[in-house]
Parts: sequence; C-alpha cells; structure tokens
Amino acid sequence: MLVGHLHNTIEHAYYPKIITDVLAYLTTLELHTLAFGRHELPFCASDRAWFVILEYHTQPAEKFLPEVHRYHSDLQIMLSGSEIMTWALDTGDSEPAQDYLVERDLQYLKPDNLTLNSLIAVENQFYLFSPNTIHVSNIVAGTRTKVRKLVVKIHNDLLVD
Repeated sequence: MLVGHLHNTIEHAYYPKIITDVLAYLTTLELHTLAFGRHELPFCASDRAWFVILEYHTQPAEKFLPEVHRYHSDLQIMLSGSEIMTWALDTGDSEPAQDYLVERDLQYLKPDNLTLNSLIAVENQFYLFSPNTIHVSNIVAGTRTKVRKLVVKIHNDLLVD
C-alpha cells in the first residue's frame, strides 16, 4: 500500500512512472467539476488505466465486504469528505464470499479471520491498494458524510518501470 498527497510533487519522484504520470495529469484537471463515471487517461490504453469519479454517502462497515483485485491496483483519491478505509495484506488464506467478477477484476472475501488495519482518508490524499492488499472503503468516520472520490484503475504491468 502506498499513501501520498496529490499536490506534493517532490515525493512523486519516488513512485513508479505510471503513478507520477497519473498524478501530474490529474493536477491539470478541475477534479471537483468532472462528471461522474469513467474517464480515459490520454497517455494510456483505455483497457490498461482509467479513472472514475464517484460520489456517495459513507456507510457503516458491516455494509461492505473486503475486496481484492488480481490484475489492477486501485489508486483512490479523496476529493471531498473523509471516510475510513481498512486494509490487510492478502496471505491467500481468505475465503471468497462469492465468485470472482472477471469483468470488474473483483473478488469479495468473507471478513472472518481477517484483521484489518484502519486509516482515515482525507481530502487530497491518495491510497494505492495493490493486488496483495485486501481493502474496504466508503466506511463512515463518526457521522455519515458525503464523499467525492476519484479511483484510478491501473493494470499492474504498468507499475513495473
């Protein structure tokens, strides 16, 4: 898992090139006015990396199942609001809660026997969940709030420089 700040360009030099390119591109956009849904990245094939703009109200943790991806990493950027995110390293011992969703590269897991670490995600920070990171987001932190988030889906081959 990688944590950073959208506008801290000094630290961006230490990241894989695709992360640096994505962050540089996103800082040129008016992120708070972009339409909901999927957006392409002009420097990347649309099946290799893209981003979505989401808006929702946070919910109690029990409303969500832990998830993990096989081929893509999630770069989640909080645009407004805050939420709790939880994570754990995937040891391969977790039991699937349902069939793997190929079209979404998504495996929901049963929460049994998972010890999840928590963090409070805040505006302009990003969180990279790689395929070895089980995660849950959208969790209410105190009172239920409205969140606007950008999620970049990055094929893992692009993370290797």
